[in-house]
Amino acid sequence: MSEPTPLLARSREEIRAARLLQESAFHAQAVSRAYYAAFYAASEALIALGVTRSRHSGVVAAFIQLVVKDGKLDGTVGQALRSLFDQRSAADYGDLPLAPEQSTEALEQAGHVVDAVEQWLSVRP
Repeated sequence: MSEPTPLLARSREEIRAARLLQESAFHAQAVSRAYYAAFYAASEALIALGVTRSRHSGVVAAFIQLVVKDGKLDGTVGQALRSLFDQRSAADYGDLPLAPEQSTEALEQAGHVVDAVEQWLSVRP
């Protein structure tokens, strides 16, 4: 895959936005953007399999079932996506501020998901 798909390009853009937010101490917003980076990558993986889901929870569940549990990607990728889904809920709807370490972890997890999906798509027949 020479050119990134629009969703993978969007994933990379979300990671860049998350880094900028983190650098400006907007940790909850950085976590949210990190989740979206992983979400778009997971959506692209599902599209490659001919699958779509209308809800975020459906994308996460289908990705774990059809991509991770079917052995296409390592289990850590599914764990990272699930963790980001939960962190995004806390970031967007929780009352407590998030620590810098939380946004750092979210960015690492998002990068792991996006990199893994991009690699898988590049070698997929």
